Amino acid sequence: MKKFIFMGAICFALTSNVFAGGYLTNTNQSINFLRNPSRDASIGIDGVYFNPAGTAFFNDGFHIQFNWQNVHQKRDALANYGGLYNYNFNNIPENADGSRVFKGRVNVPIQPSLFAMYNVNSWSFQFGFGFIGGGGECEFENGVGSFEALVGSKGLSTLQNAFGGYSLDSYVKGKSYDLGFTFNTAKRLNDKLSISLGVRAIYVTNNYVGHIRNMQYRMLPTNTIIDANINPALSDLELDCDQKGIGIAPIIGVDYKINKFINLATKFEFKTKLRVENDANNNEAFNTLASQTPAFNGYLDGVKTPVDMPALFTIGVEITPIDKLSLNIGYHRYFDVDTKQWTSDRLDDSNELTLGAEYRFNEIFEFSAGFQKTMYEQTDDNVSDMAFNLSSYSYGFGIGVRISPVIKLNVAYFQTIYDDYTKTVPNQSVTTYSRTNKVIGLGVDFSF
Repeated sequence: MKKFIFMGAICFALTSNVFAGGYLTNTNQSINFLRNPSRDASIGIDGVYFNPAGTAFFNDGFHIQFNWQNVHQKRDALANYGGLYNYNFNNIPENADGSRVFKGRVNVPIQPSLFAMYNVNSWSFQFGFGFIGGGGECEFENGVGSFEALVGSKGLSTLQNAFGGYSLDSYVKGKSYDLGFTFNTAKRLNDKLSISLGVRAIYVTNNYVGHIRNMQYRMLPTNTIIDANINPALSDLELDCDQKGIGIAPIIGVDYKINKFINLATKFEFKTKLRVENDANNNEAFNTLASQTPAFNGYLDGVKTPVDMPALFTIGVEITPIDKLSLNIGYHRYFDVDTKQWTSDRLDDSNELTLGAEYRFNEIFEFSAGFQKTMYEQTDDNVSDMAFNLSSYSYGFGIGVRISPVIKLNVAYFQTIYDDYTKTVPNQSVTTYSRTNKVIGLGVDFSF
């Protein structure tokens, strides 16, 4: 029975972070970021998110940016549960050691974001919309390793010498959307210094569905197939849980031009307190199990769960040695330990480093590229079938094309390469977690 508590622990973070950024935070908010992820000290329309104080140095008038991203991600877990999966008589593992790959897939055909600002004299008034967290759905067509291990191990412990195998129908899918609405005001104090103050409201909507159905066991020596009525609580478990919540947090920023070659900018986003409330339509068997298992309690109807968005500190430098070339360096720190859902015994605050460059060939064409390193420090307790975030490095590149004095087109490609993580549970399982992520994007800027 204890194996099934994985489901309660994993669903919360099923699609928590589809893109680049911290455990819950999506930082790829624009195509400019895909072209060059080191945006912390850049002066651009997407500064509404990355460098709100710097937008005060923009020209007077209206400035609007639309972004569309297409995202494909794989989340795979290669699990070996002590050879137990070899007993699945309808789905024998393809690997000789009895390990099986449980595949999760994320496909986001269109991921939009919008930034707008109006500058007048020394003031900038801004609005931004984007998926600050989540942003898609992840589907495991054959469930996850802990689902299957539950069914197999229950049959093995109950039938013992008469156990000849098992089968099941297992499935899980999660949708997670953290919609962020940002409002900033920036003031240029002089030719060198600007400050900003803003607020972001986040609306969270999640849905998790999953099941274990049609569990059967093979009994020796007759090889008779029987339905899994060994424990009624394990029969046709159905999870169907919607979650919704709202949170608000302030944002402050500073941009300082040291000289004509160097621009320094920093931003601090305060922690967003978020509590999601369940509207669940689980079946009776699931609710019975959930009421008896603490890790399942969070998916009963009416329960509230903490999903705080951690505070974020960023600092960046943009160096312009010549008019055509810009070089960027940035640092991000996510204060994960200061959230309600995580504790210091599971993880440390996460960190990111970014590097990038942009070269402007002429008034029409520009090319940029960049690099981001994301570093997580976490224990095995913070890693399970679907709730795994892995340290990674990302690279992106793309072009900007000025079509007219008021219209600019941005096109980019972005890819993340993750470090594998292997978790060993003594006398139970060895699981290696891996991910891949690819994004292409198209954006349009308007200034008038």
